[in-house]
Amino acid sequence: MRALVVRVRSWVCALPLAAVAETMRALDVRSLPGAPPFVRGLAVIRGAHVPVVDLAALLGVADGQRGARLVSVRVGERPLALEVDEVLGIKSLDPAALERTPPLVSQALPACVDSLGTLDGQSLALLETARLLPEAVWYFLRGAA
Repeated sequence: MRALVVRVRSWVCALPLAAVAETMRALDVRSLPGAPPFVRGLAVIRGAHVPVVDLAALLGVADGQRGARLVSVRVGERPLALEVDEVLGIKSLDPAALERTPPLVSQALPACVDSLGTLDGQSLALLETARLLPEAVWYFLRGAA
């Protein structure tokens, strides 16, 4: 499986490469009153208003600092940008090194973490892009854009 590997604070995360559109430097983001804390707001990417998710806040490791990069992904037909600290590159992941998280562990992890594994001796979280933004938030953002 090929994935884009990113770092956000102490987390190393992988995004399925098929869902990744592009990476870019951080852009200006217009905040949205009433949005969940992990939604930074909207950025204009390629002429469209795209929601920006603070991945550190979503993973529960927010410290008030802003990420240096955005990763644009597709969630179905919808664009979404993830704010991360660093893009580490494209890696081939061994499916055998990724294990579905046991139910007890998965309850303690953010909903967007699909499985855990290792990469070069480091813990790695495989993110499920479809679970990065709950449907209720998509609905809220439609009205706010």
